[in-house]
Amino acid sequence: MPAKVNHAGNLRKQYLAKQLTTTSANNSTGLTEKQKSNVKKWTSRYRRNWDLYAEEVLGIKLYPIQKIMLHMMGISDLFWALCTRGAAKSFLVGIGSMCELGLKPYSEIVITSSTIPQASKLVEKKIRDEIIKKLSPYLLYMYQHEYLVITKSNTSDGGAYTLENKLNGSTITVLPCLDSSRGTRSTLNIYEEARLLKKSIIDSVFEPMGHCRPAKYLLKKEYQTSRWLEKARSIYISSARFTYEWFWRSYQDCVQNYYISNHEVYIPFAEDIFAAIDDGSRTWADYRKNKKSMAEMDFRCEILNEMLGADEDAFFDLKPFKENQIIKQSFRPPTNMDIFLGNDLGNKPKEDMEIRLVIADFAFSNTTSREKNDNTILMCMSLHWKKNRFERHVDYIEGWPASDSLGAGLRVKELRQDYDADYCIVDGRSGGESVYNYMTMPQDNPERGALWDGRGLTECADKSLQIAQDNKVADLQARAVDKDAIPCIISIFGTSELNSACWIELKRQLETNNIKFLVSTEQAQETLEDTGEYFTLTTEQLADRLVPYGQVDLMIQEAIQLKAEIRDNKIKLSEPRSGTKDRAVVLSYANYVASKIENQWNKYGQDEDDTDIDDIQLVF
Repeated sequence: MPAKVNHAGNLRKQYLAKQLTTTSANNSTGLTEKQKSNVKKWTSRYRRNWDLYAEEVLGIKLYPIQKIMLHMMGISDLFWALCTRGAAKSFLVGIGSMCELGLKPYSEIVITSSTIPQASKLVEKKIRDEIIKKLSPYLLYMYQHEYLVITKSNTSDGGAYTLENKLNGSTITVLPCLDSSRGTRSTLNIYEEARLLKKSIIDSVFEPMGHCRPAKYLLKKEYQTSRWLEKARSIYISSARFTYEWFWRSYQDCVQNYYISNHEVYIPFAEDIFAAIDDGSRTWADYRKNKKSMAEMDFRCEILNEMLGADEDAFFDLKPFKENQIIKQSFRPPTNMDIFLGNDLGNKPKEDMEIRLVIADFAFSNTTSREKNDNTILMCMSLHWKKNRFERHVDYIEGWPASDSLGAGLRVKELRQDYDADYCIVDGRSGGESVYNYMTMPQDNPERGALWDGRGLTECADKSLQIAQDNKVADLQARAVDKDAIPCIISIFGTSELNSACWIELKRQLETNNIKFLVSTEQAQETLEDTGEYFTLTTEQLADRLVPYGQVDLMIQEAIQLKAEIRDNKIKLSEPRSGTKDRAVVLSYANYVASKIENQWNKYGQDEDDTDIDDIQLVF
């Protein structure tokens, strides 16, 4: 008997749900007053509870946290969701759009993304193939009987989708986030992966599209008041990224208005992987897999749902770093086999007006108790002349074990030759002088044979580029073991005055966008996947290719965590208790020397301009 009651109840719900989509607003419905009253009640129930409509009518089973998100989406005027990857954001907004499509006649739903193909995936993959065809018998019935009709325009950009509910006149339209989308009207805007969209286009094109839903009941006199007008609504979904981007300010505004707005309903929503694991939609295996395979910065944003940015009292901002991550191809140091076979690794040849630097910050295993700091950092930076300045390019970074300090010295010599560097900037503190002494010796490299330049290295002869005191430079030059040593080393002995000057100069160059960095690890991997090269590399080869990009990501993370304090009119930067600053220090040294070279070139150019042609004596 209870089973029959439940069955009858389900049939009643299905019957009444059909009335929601088939009943028009005119008086020729053929329903009794009691039936009309019931339809109104069920309509109100489902419009206020999209989660119940999705499960009871559409027949889609949801996890508890998904029910909460869908419910909040349905009752808000502006809904903002920041969620971990794999939280089914697109799936849920797809269900939400179908709820709006079925429950509110004459709705005009607009879905937008950075490109039409990306936005079309929501209609093609999520709504049509998954929600309609696989999960919802109710929607499948409507689709098969052409009550739901999906059309695709024949355009050169891949075609845009339109989904129409023939029973109530509601539509879903896919538009790119471009100025060409002007002219469309909407009652609900859905912004897919909002962080990738341009704020100026959203404000000038999409938000002005909004208007009240043109429901037929509004033609009746008793409903022509502000009480019954339905406001245009917006739904934003995105993954987390950086605090300097526009979408973070928009999300913060939503949070603030959630508490203070007396008119519109603002609802913020956030979900990290731990909430998804507790809910059952993700697993600990997903967490471990993502943590192992993803770069740290991407893992924190995409999986932990963490917004990354500098602390309030941080010395460096994140924005100039991220906006200048534009170098797609890192320098690839050749192996001995590459050199012997003459393999072309795609490294750019050195330009006429280009200076190249190899920078090393030596670490020693007995100088720190923190394992993370126990690495030597090596960097390759190229300087490109642009009118009256050098634009700095960070082309490569690698780490070297501190336990092999002499090996690090040899590695500097290898990078100098392979990178065709003009100067080697080395840290002379602590055991740095011992490494310097080793680097001045002539050394053989049996694996490279005649292709190896075995000469030692010594201090640069140009005093205008030296940072150490003259007597110290003379002492280092006198230590050179090889009488034919190459004069290219610029030794740095850090002091509070020098460190302060280096940090200030680095901040100045960053704020003027004069330092360019390698793209993120995620973007580098996507490039390899797009070209197909990703699938031809072994695990070890892939790691070697991505290491420089990962090192740049770590350097940026280090820099934005450095906190500043002023001592004796000098800037002192300190890292967090569990953090490091080795890579940021190397960058500051490289940039400081680059500025000295830049000043020298400007002075040389000025001297040339001041030359009077009458002073030139011609000899015939």
